[in-house]
Amino acid sequence: MITAALKALAGWKGYAAAALAGILIAGPAVWTVQDWRYDAKIAGMERDQAVADAQVSRQALSQLQADIDAVAAAGRRAAAVGPSLTAQINKITGALKDAPPLPDNCRPDPVRMRSLTDSVRAANRAAAGQ
Repeated sequence: MITAALKALAGWKGYAAAALAGILIAGPAVWTVQDWRYDAKIAGMERDQAVADAQVSRQALSQLQADIDAVAAAGRRAAAVGPSLTAQINKITGALKDAPPLPDNCRPDPVRMRSLTDSVRAANRAAAGQ
């Protein structure tokens, strides 16, 4: 029986049978390997995108932290300046209240001008954080 099978496969029929067996075995194997390569390529692309997204997120978080620190520092400066600024404004407001009223179409006297100038200076110093 084996000899009969070998004789039947001895000519072109043997080559055709071997080719058919190779196609039937190698075809699915090649298909599977290509599928694995395709999956690996997609996984690599997804990994690269995730790395890029993480880097952008890290930069955004670091910028947010810097902004939070700047706001906190400005708040501390404002809190430190607040009492002295309030005292200066109260002093200037008192001086303006004690000044005699101006008649119509009259220019401010030097005392009022000095008080207004002091008010502007105090406001500018507070704005500058001093």
